[in-house]
Amino acid sequence: SIAKPQATAAFVALATSANRTLALTPEHHLPVGQACCSRLQKAKDVRVGDTVWAVDEQRRAIHPAKVTAISKAPGHGLHSPVLTHGGFPVVDGLVTSFDRIEYVALAAYALPAALAACKATGTCGMLLRHS
Repeated sequence: SIAKPQATAAFVALATSANRTLALTPEHHLPVGQACCSRLQKAKDVRVGDTVWAVDEQRRAIHPAKVTAISKAPGHGLHSPVLTHGGFPVVDGLVTSFDRIEYVALAAYALPAALAACKATGTCGMLLRHS
């Protein structure tokens, strides 16, 4: 996964009806549409009125939220967290994705085995340098 906290880049900020704002790079993916989370879209392609998915921490559930405004601004930190068992990272209270849906599905199956293998062989550091 990408972790460059000192990097700067152009960001897209998506404000939502759930009182959440998510700042991400134009190429970053997130679930969009009437059902979560089978359709992913790049942030640059999201439009006002599109449905994204917010997290209700108290209920431990997700709910749809409409994009109410989109702006552009410089940002700091580039991150693309790949979860150990695949899945969708939650950033600033909104569901995101580290990549296209095919890679999310692949990570759910392949990443646990790859991590177990690199831990057993002591090669995880090398694997991280090349990802």
